[in-house]
Amino acid sequence: MVHDSHFPDEELVRAIDGELAEPRASELQRHLSHCWRCRVRREELESAIAGFVQMQRSEVDRRIPPHQGPAARLRAQMAEMVANSPEGRRAPGWIRNWYPARTASALALMLAAIGLFWAYSRQSPESPLPDARLTPGAIRFVSREQACVASAPDAGPVPAEMAEQVFRRYGIRQPRPRAYEVDYLITPALGGAEDMSNLWPQPYTEGIWTAHVKDALEDYMRTLVCEGKLDLATAQGELADNWIAAYRKYFHTSRPLPAHMLFLKDKPWE
Repeated sequence: MVHDSHFPDEELVRAIDGELAEPRASELQRHLSHCWRCRVRREELESAIAGFVQMQRSEVDRRIPPHQGPAARLRAQMAEMVANSPEGRRAPGWIRNWYPARTASALALMLAAIGLFWAYSRQSPESPLPDARLTPGAIRFVSREQACVASAPDAGPVPAEMAEQVFRRYGIRQPRPRAYEVDYLITPALGGAEDMSNLWPQPYTEGIWTAHVKDALEDYMRTLVCEGKLDLATAQGELADNWIAAYRKYFHTSRPLPAHMLFLKDKPWE
């Protein structure tokens, strides 16, 4: 059993890929319920993979060898391409040994993504989840009653000077107008603090997990809190941990509902 120690990256990656065997997978789920460090680490790995795949899909597709010829030849060409890439050479040995058994396209995408994670410590600015080291979330100490006062105002737009500082922290030098919302990870409506550690440049229109979808989740979670169906601290923790996972949990769907993709609450940065 893993209690005081932490799960190794190899097993976290296998869990992300759905290949961690029982009973180890169940043990990991129990461990994640009380270990913030492993939850953040797992999210870093998952976000690095997803972000890299999104950014590099077209480049990888361009480099995939033609499909003519035996499948074995295609796999061999792909494995050689990845192994000789900078990302492949930087990947730990256990990954290089694990992935040859996978399909050619999965090998290229996943191995390069893991290599990128070890080479670079930050997520893509376009990621729908914030960098946990820059934006872990921050709260004000408020009660459920205070959060649920009907007249309690939500925070207004983030001041321009603070928004510019957020962009700089995320390495975004010239943010595209209307491409981002400088957003609170834990919404002020649920006790989130107006603090740099609670802000990040969230995609406003790029991808499917946009600021519109998160706004819809925040409103629903506040309703649950105010109806006594959800503990305030739990809501804050779920937003800070992984708001996409929280969305999937409360709306019972793997993808945003169409109405939520059009949900309009906060304005984008311009």
